[in-house]
Amino acid sequence: MHKAPHIRDGDQYDLPTLVETLSDSFANDPMLNWVIPQPELYPRFFHSIIHHVFLPKGIVHMDDQGRGAALWLPPGEKYEIPPSLDMLTMVGKLLLSKGPAPLLRIHRQGGLFARQHPRDPHYYLQFIGARQRDQGKGIGSALLKQGTRLCDEEGMPAYLESSNILNVPLYERHGFEVIDKHNVPGGGPMAWFMWREPQ
Repeated sequence: MHKAPHIRDGDQYDLPTLVETLSDSFANDPMLNWVIPQPELYPRFFHSIIHHVFLPKGIVHMDDQGRGAALWLPPGEKYEIPPSLDMLTMVGKLLLSKGPAPLLRIHRQGGLFARQHPRDPHYYLQFIGARQRDQGKGIGSALLKQGTRLCDEEGMPAYLESSNILNVPLYERHGFEVIDKHNVPGGGPMAWFMWREPQ
């Protein structure tokens, strides 16, 4: 019998758990696997963005058992990663093992997502995931409920990109609609761009 999810805000003391949880949940993600084709580097990536972007200026939700997490940016905040040792090490390791191809892929994926990103103020759900062993236990649903409740209280729309067709119905159940879909140029995977009006 699994414990029902209880969602709370994450803080800097949760950083190791958040990094582990999201690295595990994105280990087989089609988009991240294409852009950074070395899942062993995901902990560096998630450590950098959670520490430098989401804890200081975003919204971090997590299951109190560490089984899932969601990273949001509020209206007006930009996803900008400052240079850090984590990121420089990750890029260095990528270049050494895969050559320049991943950098071109990061550029193409970033360009597509920037072109699609809505201009109207909104909450941006950038990453959401449950550990692989804990998927299908309602954790993603509980995380989405927590985030969308905040959007509804403020009368704000929400936006996300889904890189996995299997997750699209889950987002639709929580009020998101597909507004567009595109493959990343250069042979990249499909992304579904989804928007949710406040309810």
